[in-house]
Amino acid sequence: MIREYKKGDEIAIASIEEECFSLPWSSQGIIDALWEGARFLVFEEAGEILGYIGIRFILDEGYIYNVAVKKEHRRRGIAQALLEKIDELADRLELSFVSLEVRESNTAAVSLYEKMGYEKAGVRPNFYEFPRENAIIMTKRR
Repeated sequence: MIREYKKGDEIAIASIEEECFSLPWSSQGIIDALWEGARFLVFEEAGEILGYIGIRFILDEGYIYNVAVKKEHRRRGIAQALLEKIDELADRLELSFVSLEVRESNTAAVSLYEKMGYEKAGVRPNFYEFPRENAIIMTKRR
């Protein structure tokens, strides 16, 4: 089941962040992002949050913060389902595009984003740390 973030989810989201990213967001960072207009959707199964996606809207533009799935639940279509929900939301909000950054070395994610209609729009040199790496900017025009 995919649902909107509710109070208390930040703990599970932060745990997934720690598992997936070298510079994870804290629970407080997630709460702070919500105050700044972000929305988080979670994929929940049997009461456990297995993955999430965060997005922020600026005018008619959507910027995905992160898409992450617990390692033991990857390759089950969870990230794709979360991206599909973002597509539905983008259609409802009449966004002109949705954009995100992804590590150059994350070929599985790049492949998924391309499958979902995102195109490479540019590179942010040395965007990531630990390890330092370029980000590919990927955008899906609506």
